[in-house]
Amino acid sequence: MRIFWDHENDKALIRALIRALMIIMLAFAAFMAVIVVPMARAQMRLAPTPQMAPDHSIAAFARKLDEAAKGEDFVGLAVAVVDQGEIALLRTYGVRNRDNGAPIDAHTRFRIASLSKGFASAMAAQLVVAGQLQLDDPIRPYAPTFSLIRPQAATRLTIEHVLSHRTGLPPYAYDNLLEAHIPVPDIFDRLAKVRLICATGDCYSYQNIAYSLIEPVVLRTTGLDFERAVSERLFAPLKMADASYGMAGFTQDDNWARPYVFGRNGWQQARLDDAYYQVPSAGGVNASIQDMALWLAAQMGAAPEILSPEALSILHSPRVKTRAELRRIRWLKDRVRETYYGLGWRIYDYAGRDLVMHNGGLDGYRAQIAFMPESGLGVVALWNSMSDRGWSIMPTLFDAHLRLEDKDWLRLTCPDPFLRRSACPLNGD
Repeated sequence: MRIFWDHENDKALIRALIRALMIIMLAFAAFMAVIVVPMARAQMRLAPTPQMAPDHSIAAFARKLDEAAKGEDFVGLAVAVVDQGEIALLRTYGVRNRDNGAPIDAHTRFRIASLSKGFASAMAAQLVVAGQLQLDDPIRPYAPTFSLIRPQAATRLTIEHVLSHRTGLPPYAYDNLLEAHIPVPDIFDRLAKVRLICATGDCYSYQNIAYSLIEPVVLRTTGLDFERAVSERLFAPLKMADASYGMAGFTQDDNWARPYVFGRNGWQQARLDDAYYQVPSAGGVNASIQDMALWLAAQMGAAPEILSPEALSILHSPRVKTRAELRRIRWLKDRVRETYYGLGWRIYDYAGRDLVMHNGGLDGYRAQIAFMPESGLGVVALWNSMSDRGWSIMPTLFDAHLRLEDKDWLRLTCPDPFLRRSACPLNGD
């Protein structure tokens, strides 16, 4: 049977088939967009990125830390590592009280000494960002009775000069009077007669008493006394639940680390002295390792609603070269070539990277905090003995992170039980 086609009907049929095929293809594409794209995105989220990849240097560091903590030169030790804004490691070792063997835990309070300076400068940076003061504001309107041997020097002294240790006073001016429990107002009267070593703002000279000039600035700007302002604007919002100022806050319950010094009969508990509580901005903070891990994360940008990027830039920007610091850390000379001071923070050039850090020390207590802003990695260590071994925790972590030549910073191979550098010198010591 012959079949005859109508050409016009043929064309219409073809057009209908093409339209139907296009509808099917569009429907299939939409279906695949719903199913395939989310799967691809899920796979992308699961794929490791440089930021998400595990930092194996932290595990290597932890193994060395565990070994070092077995040494007799630590009574108690607490260490935290923060990586990319998260607490990657938190370990505690030893005891807070040798008399009863009570262990250090994450909430044991230590005195953090000069790490306190970072809280004072952070308060100032917050107020600068809020437009409530300027770094070049003179100190005199906030502390009208303050004077120096040169009247023009006291007039020129600014908030920035105070927080970057550029007062012109000799280093550690009248700390001896503070430690003798002379009232701080009386010490300031005596500072007015001290010969300056340079013009205000011209040189670096570390201070504790003069640093406390930031306290009336905070009081007059916020209407809150200094300790309350820090507690309400930093401790509380950062959830630093164990942090406080003063002896009462430190010893409020039994979970505080007793101070130890080494004597003729081994480790002996030192007298708990309250001298530096008189200058809370310079050395008055009490905190646990949990608190300090949160503080470290905030310094690396994890709490921008509390410490904004602008505030952090104010704090961590170098303000003055610190040649005296470079001489003090000669044992790190293979790593550190330049040192500076910002506002309440030191800045090192560590193997070509910026390292923001600070040390603290009182009789029976040592503390160190350090981080690399570029890497997002930081460490804080607190210990309740006069051991110098803890200072080596910082280079141990950052050498591992940067894959530098392996040095036995923690002196794990040293036969001397107290691991003094003189007994086991490193290359370059």
